[in-house]
Amino acid sequence: MTTAPPSTAMLAVEDLTLAVRRDEDVKPILASVSLSCAKGEIVGLVGESGSGKSMTLRTAVGLTPAKADISGRVQVSGLDVLGASGKELSKLRSRTASMIFQDPRAHINPFQRIGTFLCEGLRIHQRMSKEEAARKATGLLDEVGLPDPARHMRQYPHELSGGMLQRVMIAAALASEPELLLADEPTTALDVTTQAEIVSILLRLRRDRGLSIVLVTHDLDLAVSACDRIHVMYAGSIVEVASAAELARAPQHPYTAALFAARPSPDRTELKAVSGRPLGLYEVEGGCAFAPRCPKAIDLCQETAPETRLVDGHQVACHLASEPPVQPVGPLTKGERP
Repeated sequence: MTTAPPSTAMLAVEDLTLAVRRDEDVKPILASVSLSCAKGEIVGLVGESGSGKSMTLRTAVGLTPAKADISGRVQVSGLDVLGASGKELSKLRSRTASMIFQDPRAHINPFQRIGTFLCEGLRIHQRMSKEEAARKATGLLDEVGLPDPARHMRQYPHELSGGMLQRVMIAAALASEPELLLADEPTTALDVTTQAEIVSILLRLRRDRGLSIVLVTHDLDLAVSACDRIHVMYAGSIVEVASAAELARAPQHPYTAALFAARPSPDRTELKAVSGRPLGLYEVEGGCAFAPRCPKAIDLCQETAPETRLVDGHQVACHLASEPPVQPVGPLTKGERP
């Protein structure tokens, strides 16, 4: 799969392959991953745990394992991330791209007040005075919907709920005035109401700041409601790409269809769980990675890895796609949305 031209994309990933070395053992994690995110666009990355979603996001800002073999191309706002120096990567993370991690308590010092946590980066990277940093941090907490931000600046992490801490993490990510926001499961372990509030904040930031956002989530309904396009990931590879509306209307890959069928719904008496267990790329011995779990698999699926096909506007890596293989095309843009 290819992506939109680098000149039109805030994030452009092409044929990204990554393997981690442990002594003599080489463990593949990602295989030929390609995705893009244009300015002001929200792109979803969905799939089960272990599919490579978080590693893809981390690679976009140079947060890769020390012993990793990496090939392909990753560009953020024109910067070649894989070939960038440590200084360039530091500048990228402090100015251009910010990441929201899925567990805020694991990324905030429990012995540090919220105000200290937020102001530290402002004073180091933007060289603000103590007073300037405090004013900006208070404003950021207000922007992400925390009531009485001055009081929260004096509190410690254990005094805030999970949803409030996630807002603090979003405020911290916004402190550098980024162009690209990488949100790695920002609604994990939050109740439904708080999830909706967090997503509402992200949508407002896209509207008000023109942010480009890549949203990693397990929640298909959330992805469909928030994203312009969605990439479905399985065993370290992208298996389907389509506009959010089209993916929900008519998923083309058996894995995507199985994920939609497994969603809880008021009119369903039982959940249709995807059979078997998700595989890591390192466990795939050949053929289609989803074949052991796919009810439609044929002998060809077990023997040969599928090429990407264009089916009804979707990019699909499946032998059973109904149209013949074509040259890979870039993901749909807003203007091309059906």
